[in-house]
Amino acid sequence: MSESEPPRRKTLSLKSGVAAPGGPPPLERMVKPSARATVFTPSAAPPPPPPAPAPVGDWKCKPCGTRFDPPTELADEDHVRCPACNARLGLASDFRADPPNVAKLRARYLKKA
Repeated sequence: MSESEPPRRKTLSLKSGVAAPGGPPPLERMVKPSARATVFTPSAAPPPPPPAPAPVGDWKCKPCGTRFDPPTELADEDHVRCPACNARLGLASDFRADPPNVAKLRARYLKKA
């Protein structure tokens, strides 16, 4: 090595469990003795997770699978759109028919349990 070159950094060791010279101390020396003696004991059981929200809607959009209820304020010739993906699902009159005209709809009627 000549005097014009800057000094090189030390090469680090990548071997497991072996620290490079001048590296961090082993874990045993870093942990305080009082921290090793601490034992975690839960004082109470964690609260149960909240129940899943009940599915909303009697219809399911075929393109995206979102459950929805068709808006009741639409006129019969207006198109019903999915609230999630905005797909045109059919005419409001086809949703209101008894039984619904599912051949013309891009939505599936879900049976009530």
